[in-house]
Amino acid sequence: MLQKIKNIFWHLPKNFLISLKYGFPAKKLILIGITGTDGKTTTCNLVHRVLINSGIKAGLISTIGAQIGSSEYKTKLHMTSPDPSIIQKLLSQMVKENVTHVVLEITAHALDQSRFLGCKFKVAGITNTSHEHMDYFHNLDNYIDTKAKLFNLSDIAILNKDDQSFNQIKKQISKSVITYGINSKSNYQATNIKMDSKELSFKVNDLKITTNSNFRYQIYNILLTLSIIDNLKINSQILIDTVKNFPQIRGRVEEFVNNLKFRTLIDFAHTPAALKTVLSSLKENTTGKLIVIFGATGGRDKTKRPIMGKVVSEIANIAIITSDDTRNEKIEDINKEIISGIDEKYKFIDYKLMENSSDLNKTIKLAQEEFIYFDVPNRQDAFNLAIKLAQANDTVIACGKGHETTILHGNTEYPWSESEAYRTAFRYKNTN
Repeated sequence: MLQKIKNIFWHLPKNFLISLKYGFPAKKLILIGITGTDGKTTTCNLVHRVLINSGIKAGLISTIGAQIGSSEYKTKLHMTSPDPSIIQKLLSQMVKENVTHVVLEITAHALDQSRFLGCKFKVAGITNTSHEHMDYFHNLDNYIDTKAKLFNLSDIAILNKDDQSFNQIKKQISKSVITYGINSKSNYQATNIKMDSKELSFKVNDLKITTNSNFRYQIYNILLTLSIIDNLKINSQILIDTVKNFPQIRGRVEEFVNNLKFRTLIDFAHTPAALKTVLSSLKENTTGKLIVIFGATGGRDKTKRPIMGKVVSEIANIAIITSDDTRNEKIEDINKEIISGIDEKYKFIDYKLMENSSDLNKTIKLAQEEFIYFDVPNRQDAFNLAIKLAQANDTVIACGKGHETTILHGNTEYPWSESEAYRTAFRYKNTN
């Protein structure tokens, strides 16, 4: 109730005045909105890339930052949809630079707080919904209902027919909807799915799509993109050509090449569903062990923490539970809640006791037989341990931070880079 009052008497009038200040720039732009729990950033960036490749001058505002033409702007905030003052300023700048189309990543928080007041969307789509932000929305129904608000601000609504949100959102939309999916009969349904170690291919209606991004979840991102561009009357061949070599999205299953004969990646996955999706896809393509570095953010939804621990324990060979943005919580408390979701039958290893190569080899051998996990509060130490444990044909993935350039402890933002953490760990392995 308190949040509702705040939304009505603070966010709504404030956001109206901000839009008024900038002259409601959204009215001069064709807006494409994408919401969902996971996959928003990848899909937004893919849609934006297709627009650019089709010759359209397009803008983008997503988790990673904003893009106007060839210029990039970092919002430097630990949130997906920034404050309306930033949004409206960026949209105003886009109008000045003759941008015609803008792709916007839309969160449930932003919709609840009217951060996109004054924005009318030509087309809006949803990726998926899963357990997230229960500290704010309290239950999944409230979360989905809030996501549904986007589609009543849009001319064209595109829904994932395979997702649990489909029927609930569809009931709240007065217009007809366009659907996509894999398992359900849809307007844009993927069939004839084939995947090997090098590529993924599938058919949609009379189109065949092939991509070097051989992760099953990528099908949904491509399907939503196809649905959007098709309804914007953009040639689908441009998408087909674009995804052949899938555009690398910063911090999204981003690989760092090394000479150690195993794969090292980073990803922004920070929800139970995202972890399950990414890790399951990697498991399909890994012949050795799957080693996961991850944590949970402080001051946010605590209910997802044990679920994250359970998900990782069911897929990975080794988990190294470490710090994320702890904010004003103790890392010991956060990690303890993650670990509470891991079955007691699995082995906890005290990393401080691995003093020699014999201990290390025993641990590696044990991980080949059953899931094991560590509690390593310092994130750089977690990277060092992961690389120390990794062998040829293994996959190491660091989840949660992705593209972010800072880590938040208390009220202080400290410089942080996942890629630099890997480089430090590589040097550490080579000198030990």
